[in-house]
Amino acid sequence: MKVRDRMTFNPYTTSPDQSVGDLWRFMKEHNLNRLPVVDRGKLLGIVTRTDFGTRPDIDLRGTSLATRLLPDEQEEKLRKIKVRDLMPPNQQLISIHQDAYIEQAAKILRDNRISGLPVVDDDGMLVGIITQTDVTDAFLDMLGINRAGTRINLRVSADPENLVRIGQVLMQHKLSVENLVSIEKPDKSRILVLRVNMQDSRQLIKELKDAGFQIESLLVKN
Repeated sequence: MKVRDRMTFNPYTTSPDQSVGDLWRFMKEHNLNRLPVVDRGKLLGIVTRTDFGTRPDIDLRGTSLATRLLPDEQEEKLRKIKVRDLMPPNQQLISIHQDAYIEQAAKILRDNRISGLPVVDDDGMLVGIITQTDVTDAFLDMLGINRAGTRINLRVSADPENLVRIGQVLMQHKLSVENLVSIEKPDKSRILVLRVNMQDSRQLIKELKDAGFQIESLLVKN
């Protein structure tokens, strides 16, 4: 699964020439913590709510959505300060290509402790945003968490022959494999997480045990 399959297209953005007053009100109105800064579609950087606190000449403390009318002096000051002035100097721009894999996005988000990533194309043009929530939802779908069926955790060795033996058991029941994941354990053994499209798995479990597999756990979702 690629980033383009899970990202939000046409995200909210700001321009480098927008006033910080208008930007603040827009971010408050839409409950946004960060916004991509673009110029003619090209991604220039990211501006966050935290950036407003980096300049002593910007004081928006206590400003809420209801506080739309600011004193004239403050309004004039905020009109003169542009988004380009608010952007951190020498900002390390973190983005991801639309054709990157979803697990790459997950790693970048985690490693950098950020909640969202701008998505760009080959020319550096902003095409979307992918967030931690998007990535989590993608993994839930990949693991088949929300689909009906049976999840079976088996303890197995890394021998490929195990997959053949499991496949032979499943073929006898004409089952569809919804998901198959291998998880390495600290003791170097593996847990094979198998999801199949059946609810009554008693006979299947018996046959897997007869084939020599150790069943760690079982979960049935109707």
